[in-house]
Amino acid sequence: MKKILPYALAGILLPALATGQDQGPNLVDNGSFETTSPVVTTWDQLERATGWTNANGGSVDIFSAEGCTNTIGIPENELGSSTAFEGSSYAGFVAWKDDQRPNWKRMVNGRDESPTRAAWNQYSEYLQAALNAPLSAGQKYDISFMVKLADKSDRAMSGIGAYCSPTMLDHAHRHHMTELADVASTSILENKKDWVEVKGTFVADGDEKYVVIGAFGPNMEKKKVVEGADNQRAYYYIDAIAVRLHPEDDRDKDGVIDKEDNCPDEPGPVALGGCPDRDNDGVADKMDACPDKAGPVNQQGCPDTDGDGIADNLDKCPNVAGIAEMKGCPAIHEDTKKLFEKALTGIQFETGSAVIKKSSYGILDQVVAVMQNNPEYKLEIHGHTDSQGDDAKNMTLSEKRAASVREYLTTKGVDGERLRSFGHGETEPVADNNTSAGRAKNRRVEFKVMFWE
Repeated sequence: MKKILPYALAGILLPALATGQDQGPNLVDNGSFETTSPVVTTWDQLERATGWTNANGGSVDIFSAEGCTNTIGIPENELGSSTAFEGSSYAGFVAWKDDQRPNWKRMVNGRDESPTRAAWNQYSEYLQAALNAPLSAGQKYDISFMVKLADKSDRAMSGIGAYCSPTMLDHAHRHHMTELADVASTSILENKKDWVEVKGTFVADGDEKYVVIGAFGPNMEKKKVVEGADNQRAYYYIDAIAVRLHPEDDRDKDGVIDKEDNCPDEPGPVALGGCPDRDNDGVADKMDACPDKAGPVNQQGCPDTDGDGIADNLDKCPNVAGIAEMKGCPAIHEDTKKLFEKALTGIQFETGSAVIKKSSYGILDQVVAVMQNNPEYKLEIHGHTDSQGDDAKNMTLSEKRAASVREYLTTKGVDGERLRSFGHGETEPVADNNTSAGRAKNRRVEFKVMFWE
């Protein structure tokens, strides 16, 4: 069963000047009735428009600039005045005839206020044309056409639409068809001044070969628009009939259709599969480890500010060239490592105090020299104690000793912004606190080269 798409449910109505651009070749030849043979001369000559026939027992009309002005001419004709939407021809059909009959009951007893009663009320005309190619199963198609209520119509209605049929219709009756429209107006079309577009999208079954235009139910609404004498008809001019392949969906309008778009809701270049690239580095944002900073593809779109071959997002020292083993930070010189190892036990304090012994100054001065020779270094100073004594006092003592070392280095010219001190008390032993040798190792000052920003 054919599916009418909810977002394009029949009856999208637009003024004629606001119609959309063509989305592909029109599958309806002569959709504007420009080709006729021979030239139309009067009513009921739909078959003279190449490719068009009546789909039921009704008789659709063709209006032409070459036709008789008093009957089927353009712009003036017997039903009003209207230029064509495009070209110099259009068709016209009765969508509904509101038949009335005398109300004999009123004439007899006067109890009924209306002098007439509804009669047959079913007359309706339909036109059809073969499509120049069968529709494909599962494919979306757009149907559109322009309509205008004729000046001398005294009824208006909804349900003016199109049905794509697998066979050519040849109903002998002249009443409304039971087929359901693929596209139809959901509102009453009563504009006598402007051409109005009816359009919509549906999914084809795959066997459709004809398009049929007319009034389709079952929920047609009707309205009286009587001006002067009542002719009881809803008569519509129709022009620019088109059936086109629906363009592939492209929700983000980036030129990459949704089924091929890796980011269908975010516009992006074709070269990146429709995905955005905020920093324009050729790496799509969703694959870019640094989407706001341009970088090469081989580094996941991240820059390498210091040029050490390690992308900034992985580089612990992005502004200082380093090595992979140090995660992008400079290698620590071997003599510096040996100095810091010597400092573990070489920095001594007065017993139970944070006062540095003068015997430690030599090592500390060497640390100063390291910091002066390596301006990119930052230094963490960690103080530790053994387990003897009160835990809280040991923590305080370790903090003060680390702070004393920091103060010594700053007095020797090392920028305090490059130094941080911490105390750990007895919480991080490296040897057995039950022996004097172990406790000596646990009483220590550790230096750690860092590269914080």
